[in-house]
Amino acid sequence: MLLALAQRAKETRLRWHADRAAVRARGETPVRTDTFAHHVQADLCLLAALKAADIPANFRVYDITLSRDPVRAAEQLREIAYGYDGSRPIEAEHEAARLAYKAAFVEPLSDQEQQYVEILADLPAARRDKVIEEVEDRARRREQA
Repeated sequence: MLLALAQRAKETRLRWHADRAAVRARGETPVRTDTFAHHVQADLCLLAALKAADIPANFRVYDITLSRDPVRAAEQLREIAYGYDGSRPIEAEHEAARLAYKAAFVEPLSDQEQQYVEILADLPAARRDKVIEEVEDRARRREQA
C-alpha cells in the first residue's frame, strides 16, 4: 500500500514538472494549477499513511530500512517507486504548429515588412493596437474559411 501511494506521489510530481516545462517552453510564466494540487494531495496522502502505519524500527522495502520519520520515509519510498506518467507528451499535438510558428520568425524581415514595422511604430499606441487587432481578425477568418 505504501509503495502504491509513493508511486502515485511520484507520478503526480512528474506530471506537475512536465506541465511546468510545457508552460515555460511556450514562454509563459508557470502558475499553480490543478496538477500542482494533485501533487500536493498525493504527498499528503503518503505522509498520512506513513503516520498511521506503525512502522517497526527495522522495516525494510527493497533492502532499504525505512526511517521512522514520516517525511524521510516518504522521500525514501518516492526514490524507490517507479514513476510512470501514462499520458502522452503534453505538447505533442501542438509541436508541429509551434515549430512552424517559430520558423516563420527566424528569417530576417524583408524590406516591405520593415516598412510596415516603421509605419506601425509611428502610430499612436491605440491605433497600432486597433490595426493589429484587425489583422489578427482577418487572419482568423482566413483560417476558418
